[in-house]
Amino acid sequence: MVLLLSFIVSIIMVLFRSIVQKFTRGMAFGAMFLLLPMMFLSTVDVFLRKFFSATVPGAMELSSYMLALFILLGLSYTHQCRSHVRVSFLLDLMPTKFKSIIEILLSILSLGMLLVLVWQGTIIAIEETTVSDMLRIPQNPFRMALTVGCLSFALEIILDIIDHLKVLRN
Repeated sequence: MVLLLSFIVSIIMVLFRSIVQKFTRGMAFGAMFLLLPMMFLSTVDVFLRKFFSATVPGAMELSSYMLALFILLGLSYTHQCRSHVRVSFLLDLMPTKFKSIIEILLSILSLGMLLVLVWQGTIIAIEETTVSDMLRIPQNPFRMALTVGCLSFALEIILDIIDHLKVLRN
């Protein structure tokens, strides 16, 4: 019975990991596709300003919104690939079990902060009624991107906690 339960839990964990990683990758690819229009818009804006003394109306607004989406939707993928900057010279000197305990504690703190961002970001995004100055673009979809990006990041942190718990268990 215990063996069957352990088997079911491991299958659920594999499915959970697969779903979270696919969701994270999908958001990262969406963020990457925002770079092309942002680069094109900036290039056209600079070209027009340099040669014709004119600008694309709202280019700065659109570029800033696209950049914000790029960053917020790419955070969890950066974590998934372990590309965040880490200072770990002290942890590298510690035994594996102690390192896992520290990593779990830090991950729980990170998870707590991310869940607060998801919670408050959702409230702010729902209540948001402002629009941008020049193009009158509603800001609540961009506020909701904070919620989606932090939720994805929180799911990646949960996967890290599970991995470190496995290290402690062995």
